[in-house]
Amino acid sequence: MKHQFRIIILGEKETRLLSRILIILNRINLKTNHINASSNNDKKTISNDVQYVVDLECEEEQLFKIKKLIEKLIGIIHVYYYKLKDKNSRKNSCKKMDFPLVTY
Repeated sequence: MKHQFRIIILGEKETRLLSRILIILNRINLKTNHINASSNNDKKTISNDVQYVVDLECEEEQLFKIKKLIEKLIGIIHVYYYKLKDKNSRKNSCKKMDFPLVTY
């Protein structure tokens, strides 16, 4: 059964790192829903780390294999993952409210 997972990858600032991660995901033919990359450019910190956020739709067994493959790449600091809640679950449900526009 396929579930939605979010993988957060911390890595060194390297230009080819994202392409190597996407090649791994492409070889396994996984559906990626969202990809985001952000870097930490604070002058106060010494390290220039990059954070990649990838939303996947896969089985748990595939997720463990992907995590191991990504961790083996040179330049990866750590890989975190967690399961995203279903859209229809009670915790994520929100009531849509229409507010009239106020004009003066």
